[in-house]
Amino acid sequence: MSGRDTIGLRITGIVQGVGFRPFVYRTAIEHGINGTVQNDTLGVLVHACGEKERLEAFVAAIRADAPPLSRIDSITIEKEPPADFTGFHIKKSARLDERSAIIPPDSALCAECLAELLDPADRRYGYPFITCTNCGPRFSIVRDIPYDRNNTSMEPFALCPACAREYGDPLDRRFHTQPNACPSCGPHLELRDAHGTVLSADAREIARMTAAFVREGRILAIKSVGGFLLACDARSDEAVLRLRLRKGRPFKPFALMAGGIERAESFLEIGEAERALLLSHERPILLLKEKAGLVSRHVAPGLSYIGLMLPYAPFQYMLFDADPDLLLIMTSGNVADEPIVYRDREAFEDLGKIADGFITYNREIEQFSDDSVLFVERGRPFVVRRSRGYVPVPLVLQAGGPEVFATGGDLKSSFAYARGASAIMSPFIGDLESPSANELYRTEMDRFRSIYRFEPRSVACDLHPGYFTTAIAEELVEKGLRRIAVQHHHAHIASVIEERNLAGRVIGIAFDGTGYGTDGRLWGAEFLVADRASFERRAHFSYFPLPGGESAIRDVWKIGIALLHARYSADYPLMRRDAAAAMVCEMIEKRLYCPETCSIGRLFDGVAAMLGIAESVSAEAEAAMLLEEAALRGAEGRIDDAWTIPVAGMGPELISTESLVERLVSLRLSGASVEDSAYAFHAAIARTAVGVAERIRETEKLNGIVLSGGAFQNRLLLRLIIDGLREKRFDIHLPGKIPFNDGCLALGQIAVARGILRHEQR
Repeated sequence: MSGRDTIGLRITGIVQGVGFRPFVYRTAIEHGINGTVQNDTLGVLVHACGEKERLEAFVAAIRADAPPLSRIDSITIEKEPPADFTGFHIKKSARLDERSAIIPPDSALCAECLAELLDPADRRYGYPFITCTNCGPRFSIVRDIPYDRNNTSMEPFALCPACAREYGDPLDRRFHTQPNACPSCGPHLELRDAHGTVLSADAREIARMTAAFVREGRILAIKSVGGFLLACDARSDEAVLRLRLRKGRPFKPFALMAGGIERAESFLEIGEAERALLLSHERPILLLKEKAGLVSRHVAPGLSYIGLMLPYAPFQYMLFDADPDLLLIMTSGNVADEPIVYRDREAFEDLGKIADGFITYNREIEQFSDDSVLFVERGRPFVVRRSRGYVPVPLVLQAGGPEVFATGGDLKSSFAYARGASAIMSPFIGDLESPSANELYRTEMDRFRSIYRFEPRSVACDLHPGYFTTAIAEELVEKGLRRIAVQHHHAHIASVIEERNLAGRVIGIAFDGTGYGTDGRLWGAEFLVADRASFERRAHFSYFPLPGGESAIRDVWKIGIALLHARYSADYPLMRRDAAAAMVCEMIEKRLYCPETCSIGRLFDGVAAMLGIAESVSAEAEAAMLLEEAALRGAEGRIDDAWTIPVAGMGPELISTESLVERLVSLRLSGASVEDSAYAFHAAIARTAVGVAERIRETEKLNGIVLSGGAFQNRLLLRLIIDGLREKRFDIHLPGKIPFNDGCLALGQIAVARGILRHEQR
């Protein structure tokens, strides 16, 4: 052993299920290193023996040339006693008491596997489960860690001799690829009619038949990576309307799938940033502006932005190979706002009245996930829904700390567990309004705790006493956990503070639907000064009533009348004055079931009603989206756009909702169009927000500003506020890996809870 050293490498990050061990093996052989590499429940462990210079080159190569789907978070190197290794070997995986190994996310089919899939000479030609170390299902098939075949839903499928040779060859692209299989030994596809009768079990024939069925106007339920998707012809008004009727989804936009980037570019505006996202291995749905009317107007009724993704699973490529001209609706397989269906039994039960046929397969989906959704504004991507392709990649936290479970919120729900310097967030679960969604939340919570062996001592939740997620926290309190309640908008701002690792206090603008305030009222247009542990409310819009409470969120005309009534009493202009309207006025005057809010989301709803854009809605933010569309058609400059909303008071400042309403009424009565009035509304809010931020900066000597809240998914509002803040030279911080909407709350709750715990320790 003279002149030779022995070292141990502990490598953490996304290093299992991504070809990391064979990569280390090949790198060791190239550098003349002896030793071993193995997976365990912490990540990858390497013992390496060689000359000092060779060991240094070996470690440098691991850092520089890691596999494309991997992510190295840390490499810890320790000198070890001399060891007499012979050659370099891959050892069997080990289970340790501690668990921090990261399960890799599902990844789109790679170019090499796609070439084999479409090559008639290849033994996997037309095999819809083709995969290798660089692509394919990961998170969706995992039962436990470490990531080995027996811990996945591939366990029932014994490798045939040909696949076993690939699996056992360290130099093969499929070495230790856990979902490795072929037509002889792996899962298989079936096409069934609505009654469950098998129509075909030949994958290539199924692709041809499915394409033909779509052309005939049928709706198909296709089992994808993380659950079932509903597909139909996106160019057929009849087919799209039939899907809307059966699914109970009159407005909410459908996502599309095109066969390739060139096809997408033929009818959508796609810039460089959008193109990179569409072709990334995450393959999210991307919200893109339509430039040609190629698809049915019912895909996204009244909207100019359409969600589109490119194929990511082998069968999807086979569909477009069978008919390259297809343009498909590819929307979540569920009824109305229920969670996505991912089990075969539930699919036939729940989707049986929607789908005319089913394409399914005999491998279980262990972990559901919807398709992720993003949009690009001012050249940078923003997350709307964080799920397939991104989960369960951990979010890096500011520092270590105690384990915390954060329940998130009841809308756009995701929970998170924090351990050490990272947090693992669940996939998007959705709105927790149904028993099935509640059950799924509990199942996922227990699953994550079991796989990672989380044992939190604290649970962070929203302040709202009526949330399902608050009830979950109370149940955990009964089991001995400490409950830390976090105000909704503080969590919004803290989520960006945590993601961006900001020190000290910031100005925070939180614009959203509604969140429970510390005074028991419904907040939603908040200007805060905040750090992780605390916040102060410095400004907000003035309150207005919600006649009928929750019913006003659906019947937005009630909010419109409430806004007008607050300024003009019963003699209000613009809107109707019938018996129903008179009843609403009476409720307001007598204060009968009229909770007050300052929510900017509800303000958008009411203004949409005032301008005649929407009376009632079937989906969250429908009125606001239509108002934004009207504003995008309006033009800056046709109206004097220097107007700002009056602000009064000191602690906190009140932005006059009544003055804003009066301004809009004046515009409409003076002949301004609905579109120009809608634009003026957006511009006034943005200009006023920047002005309020300037005053807070002057008082507090703070220049860092954070934006969060679902209202910032409004591109026009986001654009106007960002541009205004840049002009005033603010240091702007925006979310990148988490959504603006309530999908960010769990991370914010973790940041606040840990901030409070650290403060108590000091």
